[in-house]
Amino acid sequence: MKFIKPLALAFLLPATFYGVEAKMPTTLTAHARAILSQDSVALNQKLPFDNEVVTGKLKNGFTYFIRKNTEPKGRVTMYLGMKAGSILENEKQLGLAHFLEHMNFNGLKHFPKNELVNYLQKAGVRFGSDLNAYTSFDQTVYQLPIPSDDPELLKNGLQVMRDWAQDALLDGEEIDKERGVILEEKRGGRGVQQRLQDQYFPMVLNGSFIPNVYLLVPKKF
Repeated sequence: MKFIKPLALAFLLPATFYGVEAKMPTTLTAHARAILSQDSVALNQKLPFDNEVVTGKLKNGFTYFIRKNTEPKGRVTMYLGMKAGSILENEKQLGLAHFLEHMNFNGLKHFPKNELVNYLQKAGVRFGSDLNAYTSFDQTVYQLPIPSDDPELLKNGLQVMRDWAQDALLDGEEIDKERGVILEEKRGGRGVQQRLQDQYFPMVLNGSFIPNVYLLVPKKF
C-alpha cells in the first residue's frame, strides 16, 4: 500500500533531525555519529527545491510541475495529484474516494465506458503497469505515461487529465460492475500487513481520525 511509506517517513525523519540538532543517542556507532554531524538539514529550514523543475499556477488555481528526463526516451509521464482522500470522509462515506478513483477509469466525458483504457492500450500504454492510480489518506494520484512523439496523443493525454479532475460520468451500470472489483481488492488486502496496521495505527495516530480506504462499497451514489 503506497500511502504507508510517506507516513513512515513523516515519523522517522523528524526523529533523525532532532537527534542532529539536540543530543545524539549514545548508542550510535562512531561512523553513524560522524555522518549525522555533517547533516545540514535542520527543522527550521525549508527543504531545497529542485531547480530543474519548472512550476507555476494557472488562473483556475491548478499548480503544475514540469521536469525534463531523458530516460526512458520518447516518453512523458503525467501525474494528476488531488488533495483529497479518505481523511475527508465521514463515517458513512469511508471508501468513497477510492471508489471514485476506480470510476475515473470506467467512463469520462470524452472517453465514455471503457474507451479510455482501449484508446491508450492501442497507443502502447498498459493498464495497471503503466496507466494506474492510487488513493491514500490525504491524496488521490493518477499516473499516465504516454509516447511523447505523437502530438495528438499528447493533446489527448491532457484531455484525460482534465476529465479525471472533473468529468467522471459515474454511470449507474458501471458503478454496479465496479462494486465487485472493490470488494475483491478489500478481500485480497486482508493479509498480515493489514492486520498489523489495524493494531498499530490506533497507537501511532492516537487521538486522530483513522479512515479506511476500502470500507465503502456503495449501493447508490
